[in-house]
Amino acid sequence: MKAPAFLGRLKFDVRGLRPGVGFLARLRRKMDPHADFGEEDDKPRRPPPTLLLGAIGGVVLAVGGLVGWLALNAEATTQAWEAAVPKAHLTVAQPAPAPPPPKAPQPAAAQPTPPPAPPPATPAMPAPAAPPATSPATNAAPLALPEATANVTLTPAPVPGMVEDSRNGPLPKVAEDGRKPWQVYARPFPAADKRPRVAIVMADMGISGVTTGNALAKLPPGVTLAFVPYAERLDNWVERARSKGHEVMLAVPMEPLNYPRDDPGPNALLTMLGPDRNMERLEWSLGKAVGYVGITSTTGSKFTANQGAVQPMIDALKARGLLFVDARANPKSVAGPLATLAGVPRALADRTIDRDLSRGAIDDQLRELEGLAKTNGAAVGMASPYPTTIERIALWMTSLNDRGVVLAPVSAVVNIQKQ
Repeated sequence: MKAPAFLGRLKFDVRGLRPGVGFLARLRRKMDPHADFGEEDDKPRRPPPTLLLGAIGGVVLAVGGLVGWLALNAEATTQAWEAAVPKAHLTVAQPAPAPPPPKAPQPAAAQPTPPPAPPPATPAMPAPAAPPATSPATNAAPLALPEATANVTLTPAPVPGMVEDSRNGPLPKVAEDGRKPWQVYARPFPAADKRPRVAIVMADMGISGVTTGNALAKLPPGVTLAFVPYAERLDNWVERARSKGHEVMLAVPMEPLNYPRDDPGPNALLTMLGPDRNMERLEWSLGKAVGYVGITSTTGSKFTANQGAVQPMIDALKARGLLFVDARANPKSVAGPLATLAGVPRALADRTIDRDLSRGAIDDQLRELEGLAKTNGAAVGMASPYPTTIERIALWMTSLNDRGVVLAPVSAVVNIQKQ
């Protein structure tokens, strides 16, 4: 194709695609061929001059009206806007002026001057009111804190001069000034407290770490704890118990009636052994800890009924200043009477409160101990660290003080009970 002819055709096509509304109208028809746009779309549209002038005039009038309204109401609008904004007003107090410094005393003049008038008396502040000596509700003296729940600090162990070194460990002994371990390591108890006393000895402590820890966490500190000498970490258990205020004993293994089928533990005292062998075994038990007040045994149903076997043990306890609690594992036990004859401080178990582990049976045994204490002045209950036993003792303690009975350490009931 020749150039002039091509340029001529290009010129024709450009003229055919006139810019303006006609081009847009053809594009709309192509996109939507069914629409009816009319022939007027091919003609350019121009706004009528009258409408344009009217719109400009309306805008001018609106702006003029707004400016006039602001000129008349600007102050009220500003006040309303400021009132809508939250404000906080702070008042800063001015510090009081410092008092003038006191004047230095003038040297005495030749002529005496009258003394200055005393300053006006300042009313004294009323003293704080003292707590009432009686309960306002009942007008009666307030109840004293039960001794079993009071914070009591025991004498740290061992006490110098009250320990004897041996191949079995530190053994307790009477001090040169006559002090005895059962008195020095005892949990303090007021001698003036004349209420009937109930002592609870929780025996077989240390056999299970779980039950021992549970007893230390939940038992009132007035309960006496008797640890077996072969317990693991015995020193730690005894120290923890004494730090919580518990009086501590050793539960020495002794021969039961059905021995050897029922094994009481290592180095148990046996009736078939001579006195020397049994004393060697006793010292093995005594050397496992420090800070205890004496011994007991829940297994010696056969040993404690044999006078020939028991007497050397009682003599050893007297020489070392220890007390003895006869658990009466055998009703025919002679250990308690022999201790009384030898002058060894002794206590006698009146009940084993958890032989039957039902809650009702334990509660009955605790009530019986209260009755015995009111009759005889004191009563002793033996127990084991079972969860149910610990639960019932803790519940029993909540109202014991109201019933006129006090929980006491076993050292506070020695030699009170009748044989």
